[in-house]
Amino acid sequence: MGAEVVIEGLTKSFGKQAIWRDVTLTLPPGEVSVMLGPSGTGKSVFLKSMIGLLKPDRGKCVINGVDIVRCSEHKLYETRKLFGVLFQDGALFGSMNLYDNVAFPLREHTKKSETEIRRIVLEKLEMTGLAGAEKKLPGEISGGMRKRAGLARALVLDPEIILVDEPDSGLDPVRTTYISQLFLDVNAQIDATFLIVTHNINLARTVPDNLGMLFRKELVMFGPREVLLTSEEPVVKQFLNGRMDGPIGMSEEKDSATMAAERAMFEAGHHAGGVEEVVGIPPQMQPAPGVPERQGARRRKDRVMKILHTLPPAAQQGILDSLSPEDRRYYGIGEQHSTVGARRGQLPTEDVAQLPDGGGWREPQSTQSHPTQRLPRYDQGTS
Repeated sequence: MGAEVVIEGLTKSFGKQAIWRDVTLTLPPGEVSVMLGPSGTGKSVFLKSMIGLLKPDRGKCVINGVDIVRCSEHKLYETRKLFGVLFQDGALFGSMNLYDNVAFPLREHTKKSETEIRRIVLEKLEMTGLAGAEKKLPGEISGGMRKRAGLARALVLDPEIILVDEPDSGLDPVRTTYISQLFLDVNAQIDATFLIVTHNINLARTVPDNLGMLFRKELVMFGPREVLLTSEEPVVKQFLNGRMDGPIGMSEEKDSATMAAERAMFEAGHHAGGVEEVVGIPPQMQPAPGVPERQGARRRKDRVMKILHTLPPAAQQGILDSLSPEDRRYYGIGEQHSTVGARRGQLPTEDVAQLPDGGGWREPQSTQSHPTQRLPRYDQGTS
């Protein structure tokens, strides 16, 4: 099973420029999480800080009991071996064929024989749909194939955590869907913890178990996908629907005067762009036929049902609506409990897996009734 990542109060700045501050979240082991946010909000910086390539100003990032913010260089080097990273452009060596690109980490970090290296490389190339392409150079293949080759290289050391930076960069929507399917298939096969940074809304709506969003140097929210997908938070709704109408502007944020002027323009009939507003929660993509069941999905369902009563009503209803008849029997939910308010998350403890220590949804720090009420409002031009 993939490693759990516990992040507490992580803050990063470059000189006087704050990138983000007091980020606190937990990546549950073996689950697929996505981090959204407008351009320039520090999503890639967040990935680099997680793996120790950049040192945060303060806070913790704990992986298997090791805080990589404060540990020794030797301990950091060893902990990095738990990670596999897929960069935006694949980051392949242009002078090496795909076989040598994928074999590079094994030759650099292990003492395996070439026979063993060949077995592993061909296995990972087949897992990512590149069997037979091992002799091709990066310049001879499509962008989608380069992404898959980068993923194969990220997998050769059997990582427990896989970080993915903008997987849709340079890909058309169809290839983006294929690479999304591949992430879920790989997760089902190796049960690694995934964190994907993306702008792609289709990917964010249909792939992850958990969703988060960075905006104005803060983590707006992070938790089960149903929470963001049903959120009434203006910045979340604007981003998920790709509209101009909202607090996000060309320079990330707008002041109240700009927002008022734009709102008057939209009320006068100017189209705000974006897609038609999508209501409800789209079904989550599933592993391809013949691929094992995702164990992370089962653990995630147990975890979410355990904390169901702490989630906003719309998210609760979305979760209940997604349950199959088998799930309803497993969790003891009858027809009389098919709507929010009838059950309030009172599940039999013997039927629900225990949460990992520190895992799951970030509980609100105040006494408010549910997590979204603690969020700052971004529709008034505040900073």
